[in-house]
Amino acid sequence: MLHPWTSYVIVPIFALANAGVDLRGGVLADALASPLTWAVVVGLVVGKFAGIGSFTLGGARLGAGQLPQGVGPGQILGGAALSGIGFTVALLIIHLAFEDERLQQEATVGVLIAVVLAAALGWVVFQLAARLHGETTASLPIRLARPVDPDRDHIRGPATAPLTLVEYGDYECPFCGRVTGALMEVFEHFGDELRYVFRHLPLPDVHPHAELAAAAAEAAGAQGRFWEMHAVLFAHQDELELEDLAGYAGKLELDVEEFLRDVDEQRHAARIREDVADAEASGARGTPTFFVGDTRHIGPHDARSLIAALEGARGQVWPAPPSSRWGTA
Repeated sequence: MLHPWTSYVIVPIFALANAGVDLRGGVLADALASPLTWAVVVGLVVGKFAGIGSFTLGGARLGAGQLPQGVGPGQILGGAALSGIGFTVALLIIHLAFEDERLQQEATVGVLIAVVLAAALGWVVFQLAARLHGETTASLPIRLARPVDPDRDHIRGPATAPLTLVEYGDYECPFCGRVTGALMEVFEHFGDELRYVFRHLPLPDVHPHAELAAAAAEAAGAQGRFWEMHAVLFAHQDELELEDLAGYAGKLELDVEEFLRDVDEQRHAARIREDVADAEASGARGTPTFFVGDTRHIGPHDARSLIAALEGARGQVWPAPPSSRWGTA
């Protein structure tokens, strides 16, 4: 709710107020006639657009890397153009590069002009990429790459339920932890009409214990207690060290030695990697990501939104299960 005000009103006013340029006394006219001003504009608008765009696309073409799934060359160029609006470091460099106050003012006016032009150029490039090449934010896949498999997936609710909700989650992700309460409301609303599937999408770059927690859930699942461990892990997101996990296994009356061997020997690492690969192929980039049936849910994941999405999915026909043996994993 506050994002539009902070991003489009407060931050720009703050930046302009702290730019330190008094445009009175002919400063603006002198700046517009100064080659320094326009050199700064060209450097920020043209230089960043050409430099970032060409090096990124050239590197991908030469095999040094690859573009993220769903991102096209036009979007790369649009992002390169928008990079010209970054003015905080530019203003710092101005004060380091010039001692003369007049030159500082002319260069700062150039930075402010570049902000406007870079934003406009970025908008134009993104519009052209969308219209000419179909590159939009919807370019990521929206279909579930691997259908729900009752013989493999962890399913809560009747396996033959007409409605399906799939979540890709991370046990250390606070947003996933909060959504568990919303899911209880969803279950209360639909009852036996809903089956819920949890798949792993640990994000180790930001959640260092996520992969270990996923391994713990699978180790518990090997002893028939996946959902019990699932609930405990979300209830203790800040206590996911190996010693903590062993303690949870003991409280759930698991064979702790077997549990620890499962975790230590990474017996379920391949399954977790498969879930991660499926998430990427399905367009899931963060957690939690939900799929209603086989379609990625785009929008809020509060109870009301998920209930509305599931209600809208009634009557749709989902792909047939790959196996005829239905059960709860």
